[in-house]
Amino acid sequence: MTAVTQSHIVRSRPRRGIVTMALAAVVLLIGLLGSAGAASAHDSVESTSPADGSTVATAPEQITITLNNTPGALGSAISVKDSTGTEWAQGPVAVLDGTVTQQLKPGEPAGKFTVLWRIVSSDSHPVEGTFTFTAISAAAGPGGASAGTLVPVAPPTDSATPAAAVPAVPSADGIPWAVVVMIAVLVALVTGLALTAKRRLNKAD
Repeated sequence: MTAVTQSHIVRSRPRRGIVTMALAAVVLLIGLLGSAGAASAHDSVESTSPADGSTVATAPEQITITLNNTPGALGSAISVKDSTGTEWAQGPVAVLDGTVTQQLKPGEPAGKFTVLWRIVSSDSHPVEGTFTFTAISAAAGPGGASAGTLVPVAPPTDSATPAAAVPAVPSADGIPWAVVVMIAVLVALVTGLALTAKRRLNKAD
């Protein structure tokens, strides 16, 4: 075997190893980005009853939130408070298909109500938000007037934090911080591999 052939083999082996590691890092990075995108695609709210910012004739007997998928009942909660901070939600939420329902205590007063909700979406990640409505008159009791017609509202955001709810995992633009850190480490690894490859090739030359 000639000296030229031996030199070619020596330089080819580290090149192949470095290329293999770099390709593996790129594949891992693509996988992380894909999983991060899927994780951020939580269920979205299609409507609420009463509607956000609406005025209803009578305080409703229940609150409903309709999502584009069927959420989980375990871990979901809805808080309904009047202008004095009194809680009117009663019992756990009920889930039927994509609709989450929260019963309210009888005897609600007239005035403005604030609804804070936290719902576990079908991908097991919590989504949360808030909306308000105003009742002209107090609750009519069992068999009283309904809350009104469902209307579209804006999708939920992860920024609102309902009272008595466990905060969601902090995120950046919908991507969990853990994924962001992993991506940053992986980018640094790819950069290091590239620099190492350049130094080895320079030495081999």
